[in-house]
Amino acid sequence: MGLLSTRRSTHALDPRSLASFQQRLEWLRAALQRVHANVSRDDLRDEQEQLSYDIYVTQLSDYIRFTPWHKSYLCCLNRLEGPQTDLPLYARYLPTKTKEERAFYLKFLQAIPIQLGEVINLLQTGLVENRTPPKVSLDGVVPQVRGMINGNLEAFREPIRNAFPKDEAKILEACQAQIDGSVTQAFADFADFLQNEYIPHLREDISAVTGYPDGKQYYQDCLAFHTTTSMTPDEIHELGLSEVERVRQEMEAIAAQAGYGGRLDDYLEHLRTSKVYEAESGQALCSLFRDITGRIAPAMLKLFHLETLPRMPFSIVETPSAHASMAPAAYYLAGSTNQSASRPGIFYVNTSELPTRRTYECEALALHEAIPGHHTQGSIQGESHNLPAFRQMQEDRRYFEAPCRFPFYTGYIEGWGLHSETLGEELGLYTKPESKMGQLSMEALRSCRLVVDTGMHAMGWTLDEALHFMLENTAMGKHDAATEVARYVTWPGQATAYKVGERYLRKLRTMAETELAEKFDPRDFYDVVLQVGPVPLDTLEKLVRDYIQETSNRTASSGGDLSEGEPGFLEQMTFFNWCKCCVVPGSCQSTAR
Repeated sequence: MGLLSTRRSTHALDPRSLASFQQRLEWLRAALQRVHANVSRDDLRDEQEQLSYDIYVTQLSDYIRFTPWHKSYLCCLNRLEGPQTDLPLYARYLPTKTKEERAFYLKFLQAIPIQLGEVINLLQTGLVENRTPPKVSLDGVVPQVRGMINGNLEAFREPIRNAFPKDEAKILEACQAQIDGSVTQAFADFADFLQNEYIPHLREDISAVTGYPDGKQYYQDCLAFHTTTSMTPDEIHELGLSEVERVRQEMEAIAAQAGYGGRLDDYLEHLRTSKVYEAESGQALCSLFRDITGRIAPAMLKLFHLETLPRMPFSIVETPSAHASMAPAAYYLAGSTNQSASRPGIFYVNTSELPTRRTYECEALALHEAIPGHHTQGSIQGESHNLPAFRQMQEDRRYFEAPCRFPFYTGYIEGWGLHSETLGEELGLYTKPESKMGQLSMEALRSCRLVVDTGMHAMGWTLDEALHFMLENTAMGKHDAATEVARYVTWPGQATAYKVGERYLRKLRTMAETELAEKFDPRDFYDVVLQVGPVPLDTLEKLVRDYIQETSNRTASSGGDLSEGEPGFLEQMTFFNWCKCCVVPGSCQSTAR
């Protein structure tokens, strides 16, 4: 997040020892005591401060409650997360512009063997206590680590290449020696431990309910953590089945529009296999996403006030090859708004297994991951000056720690991403049957997640049953579907939050449209949703109800006229004559102006 200068410790990496987790727990208990002793909620001066108080106390209380109970920090490695993904990412993020920053990079390299040793100790403790991920969740991890070593740990060398002036040659040499020596050896030892001591002893059982200590409560707590609701596995499963059926009916209508009346399966197979929907290259696929986001950007003013939209740019790049085989089709990592270490958001496009990356899904993916999805939401949150720091800056990593960590508010964040996909028609997309089918296929995927996640964790489904259900009800290829299923096994409950959150947001918008009628302005509605930052879904509902009431009262007091006069110049701009790179920096590939 660009906040290294504010750090109060000298740690180059946050400690991952067993003792450090106990220290965190003790600190948070003391913090909660300080709040109760020194702050009276009733004395706070406005509703926003009261909301922050409620969120802060709940976050501390949940961490204190769940961490010593479930100890999920012992499951600190899987095919999606762990030091093999975190450490290269940190290397890429750490600045090396000043002498102090370059010296810190050396400390970071020196800390890597220490942290790998701490992670091994956590995993060993997890084996003893039977707190482990399923074996399938570690598929591909050892080759991933050995691939980093065979690649000469390039991720750690690249940031310091050409970064050191001549008078700092000794620090550069120390960095290189550290990579060549203890860092390489530590990763080699880590891979050996995983291959010989850890993975062979992991559980074959994929269910969290039957495979994890106190598994029924653990899974329910994971569902509550991610959805921010009290829905049970049975309720989520039934919601998923009903949503799958609803979306399938819409897909059948689109298939008929495309000339496949009564033959949805044939149309899905055509979409999966036709060369028409294959990108020629990874670069071509990224260019397609740049074109799509360039078309979305000017249409955003239909749904969002210009002053609300974030100023942070984002770039569209290929997913790093080291972990592309285990990564989803696309994902987004937030940038840094800190002035001293600004960094754009990054929309990663998976170009491995290129024939499986079907272009008819690109519009829905761009809406979800970039604009108005995760980039828009996350950047508005990061740029907000009205939120306290603990709400403004949210860590999006270590999903394995749920529910023993501060919340992601997954229902809000991923619900917003999926809701963004449904805005395609309003933003001028989905004009072709195959693009609309791409959106419906993605929605079907999120509906299937409700069924498959609960099916595997609470109802005894096998991996093959889950995979079959996915292929039968979406237009996904087998490779992507298998990757998805392995993810649901790895992160219990996380995948259910998308559809639960989306249905909640759709309910709230429908409620606002119905009650406000012609006075409804989507730009005002989305201001309420986005400017509060991530919150539990019931909190968001209260805020929307307050907005409806305030708008209704304002309408009544003004005699029914909410007109603010003619829109200003900025509000009327269509960006029609703007170069795309002015709207989405990095999207224009031409040097001509």
